[in-house]
Amino acid sequence: MDVENQVESSEKEAPDSLDRKELLAQQFDAVEAGEDPAPQAARRDESGKFTKAKADSAPAEAAPVEEPAWSKPPASWKKEYHDYWLKADPKLREYAWQREEQMKKGVEPLLSKAQFADSINQAIQPYVQTITGLGLKPEQAIANLMNADYTLRTASPEQKKQLFYQLARSYGIQVDSPASQDGQPAAPSVDPMVWQLQNELNMVRGEVMGWKQQQEMVQNQQLLNEINDFSGKAEYFEDARPTMIQLLQSGVAETLEDAYEKAIRLDSALFEKVQSAQQAEIAAKQAAEKNRAAKAARAAAVSVRGSTPGTNTASKAQSRRALLEEAFDEMGSRL
Repeated sequence: MDVENQVESSEKEAPDSLDRKELLAQQFDAVEAGEDPAPQAARRDESGKFTKAKADSAPAEAAPVEEPAWSKPPASWKKEYHDYWLKADPKLREYAWQREEQMKKGVEPLLSKAQFADSINQAIQPYVQTITGLGLKPEQAIANLMNADYTLRTASPEQKKQLFYQLARSYGIQVDSPASQDGQPAAPSVDPMVWQLQNELNMVRGEVMGWKQQQEMVQNQQLLNEINDFSGKAEYFEDARPTMIQLLQSGVAETLEDAYEKAIRLDSALFEKVQSAQQAEIAAKQAAEKNRAAKAARAAAVSVRGSTPGTNTASKAQSRRALLEEAFDEMGSRL
């Protein structure tokens, strides 16, 4: 009976000892993983034995990582360049995207200003000749009109009257103007005929000024085209351009060619560079000419050596007998 009781007691204690070993193993694993082993050690079943640690709950799904804005090509890029964007280095894409955003923020205010300027220009376009004939710029004319409107709306009654009569005279309107404040008679109104002549003169002046502006624009465009053509032919145009501008503005040079040559001479470093390039070009031409001459000489030598035996050559023989022998030799070679 004692042996049976010991076996039964060992069988009952075996699971407890196994549970403790597993618990210790779990605690060691938790310590190695940097976790707190205490919650696992505190768990027991209804009989007081330690139980295996169970997960409190299923692990929460990881939140999706949001891709940065520069992972996709900017909206302003064409589709054929999207592959280049995706293959580029992430640092480069981030920098390019930031520059795109900075450019966008800088351009948007300019777009609104440009639209406003276009609307104002469209509004005053029918009256440009009149404004030009008066010797005014569009912004000056707009400012004068708005100033007159503001005065007529907000000034005192006396100031409004003075401005009203002043405007009437400037537009050739005949009105009875009151006497001035110092008792002197007011300035007489402008003769309608004189005003009409002045108005016509202003119109003609505006047309002439408009024509001159158009001619200046055409001339400037022609000059710009000429400069572009010359810059494509002149190898050192960019180096000589600052000096060329000074020479042309001061009247020292009259043409682009003259200004270019003088600018090169005035700059010692640039002059030396041009001279070196010209000498190298001359040496290259001479070498090419010698090469062509040598090839021509070799071709001529080959042609002489390969000539047919029946050709007539100048005979060096002086006696009759020598001439006859040479003739027989030629006949024999033909046979």
